[in-house]
Amino acid sequence: MSTEPQTDGLLAEFPPHTYDQWHDAAEALLKGAPFEKLLVSKTYEDITIQPIYRREDIADLEHRKHLPGSGSLVRGSQSGGFLKAGWEISQELEKSQPDQWNTIAHQGLNGGQTELNVVLSDVTSNGYDLGQTEQQVSGLSLENLKDMEVSLDGIAIDSISTFWRSGAGSVPVAALFFAAAKKQGIALKDIRGCFDIDPLAEMGLNGHLRQNLKTRLDHMAALTKFAIKHAPQMQTICVQGNLYHDSGASATQELAYIISTAVCYIEKMKKRGISPAEVIPHMRVSLSIGSDYFMEIAKIRATRWLWSKMAEAYGVEEASVYIHARTSLWNKTCYDANSNMLRVTSEAFAAVVAGVDGMHIGPYDEVAGSSDEFSRRIARNIHIILREECGLDQVIDPAGGSNYIEWLTDQIAGKSWEIFQGIDEAGGMIATLEDGSIQKQIDATYQKKRQNVRRRKDSIVGANMYPDLKGTRLVARKVDTATSTVSDRKDVPALAAITPSTEAEMVEQAIVAAEQGATVGQIGEASGIHEGRTFNIHQVPQRRAAEEYEALRDAAAAFEEKTGAPPTILQLNIGPSRRYRLRADWTAAFFEAGGFKIDGATDFETEDAAVAALAASPATIAVITSDDATYKESVESLAKAIKASQPDTVLLVAGAPGDQEETWREAGVDNFVNVRVNNYEMNQQLLKGAGVIS
Repeated sequence: MSTEPQTDGLLAEFPPHTYDQWHDAAEALLKGAPFEKLLVSKTYEDITIQPIYRREDIADLEHRKHLPGSGSLVRGSQSGGFLKAGWEISQELEKSQPDQWNTIAHQGLNGGQTELNVVLSDVTSNGYDLGQTEQQVSGLSLENLKDMEVSLDGIAIDSISTFWRSGAGSVPVAALFFAAAKKQGIALKDIRGCFDIDPLAEMGLNGHLRQNLKTRLDHMAALTKFAIKHAPQMQTICVQGNLYHDSGASATQELAYIISTAVCYIEKMKKRGISPAEVIPHMRVSLSIGSDYFMEIAKIRATRWLWSKMAEAYGVEEASVYIHARTSLWNKTCYDANSNMLRVTSEAFAAVVAGVDGMHIGPYDEVAGSSDEFSRRIARNIHIILREECGLDQVIDPAGGSNYIEWLTDQIAGKSWEIFQGIDEAGGMIATLEDGSIQKQIDATYQKKRQNVRRRKDSIVGANMYPDLKGTRLVARKVDTATSTVSDRKDVPALAAITPSTEAEMVEQAIVAAEQGATVGQIGEASGIHEGRTFNIHQVPQRRAAEEYEALRDAAAAFEEKTGAPPTILQLNIGPSRRYRLRADWTAAFFEAGGFKIDGATDFETEDAAVAALAASPATIAVITSDDATYKESVESLAKAIKASQPDTVLLVAGAPGDQEETWREAGVDNFVNVRVNNYEMNQQLLKGAGVIS
């Protein structure tokens, strides 16, 4: 016996409706409020977001015709998504001593890590030995082959990926790494990973380049040619968008700068004898994942699309791009830092849905300068949960087909391409970094974000919204310092054979020198990396949205430590609490964001009681809080009484004054607290008046 499906009858109960019908119904629910103002929004990318998207909105999009692993690659670089291999768990590992670094590397690998993300010290990443330079020693310091072997002790480097944050020191570090692999009997063709070479990112981050740019590009070419010849699974160029994101750039700006930088390197490598078809497979993209969930999914998908367009322009068909993502630093907080765990979870989810190839999920305390094993383990476990419990490695392009995401992907790609074209017309990425136009573009976006944070249009939980004054601040941890010196240096005959060049032979010569005991500094010197400092430009400053609020909280904490009492605001609650409780809670949180303690536990039935409480309080700031009806009866007389009794009191009223503003100001009210007020500026002004900040 079989049962016929009754779909016709079921669907008949839900007749289709047109967009116009939906629009009319939405307007009716708004009861005269403007549809465009309440339901339509504009992003920092200058994209207008509608409240609903339909099939018609994406019907003609080119990338929808492509399957995963083909065409535009929007739907993923691999036809099977994560089914064959999941994304790399690539947690940044930062310890100075090789033996200590080896310990945390094993902890990471035992906890599920699949790519060793090696953060090298400034000394090593600039191609020096300890003692040769006054660079800060933060991150792994390597001096010679012995240090490399200690760092990698017990690690099967042909079974995992390695991501060396090696910068200018890439050739010396690669020489040690390849020498260690050869000593273990590992074929270089079996090693996979990346040497992080991106001199333009370093130039923007530091405001200068410690080395000569031509030499840096020569080393990039030499290492790339070596990889093409001997280590085809190693990437040798890492185009970074992270520094732009963490300076306040929009998603489209970050993506445009990535493509512009990639084009710059392709052109520079062409001049050094490497074709685009050869260099593109040896490039990696590193970008940040912000808190706008759908925007970040679309940004990552658009990255693959624009990369394929760029490759196609060079005659390279279906060139996939390896995308490494790291969770944003822009939106992380030092106060209420546990909320960072929630932020990175959402960001990581977006990155996986978009199909990244590898990812660093930031430990909740990384903004304090370094992390401990507990915070690293929690961060690693987010990967495991997304993979093992959510099953996100068992789906292919889960965002595909979403009307909104498909439309947004197209918008981001188009606007990013426009920014890229503007950079190209202005002379390219180097020229626009030099003349400061990139920095100006970012700063314009940052100022918009800054104002929205200050006005609390953009919420930073624990900073400008829902602050926990009982919580503690993350304390900056002491930076590890390496204790080894340059005393292990010795004469190495093979150093004399190293000839600075753009050819793979220079790397081969460096490997021989490393096998004979040459140090990073010696190889760096012999290969010419220490020559000259170039490009003094405006920095691309690294910022966090919560920094300004944290400075207010820090000042309030210092004031309390100095005086024995925190800066306090007395809330003069007039009448029964049920009339104004929501307003009172909102107002308390408004000032707590600035570090003020709010004394608001008492409801005052009379004006005399309120005036007496203020006289007995250490507070020099008071805010009258009640409902609008009570305000009409009491604000004027209460303000006059307070100013007569305590003339130096800064008196505020919670709410908008309407047509009573002039009357109330004449009575003694100094200001008003409501959603239209700039939260940061008012708190800053009050803290200055209270002597908390100068």
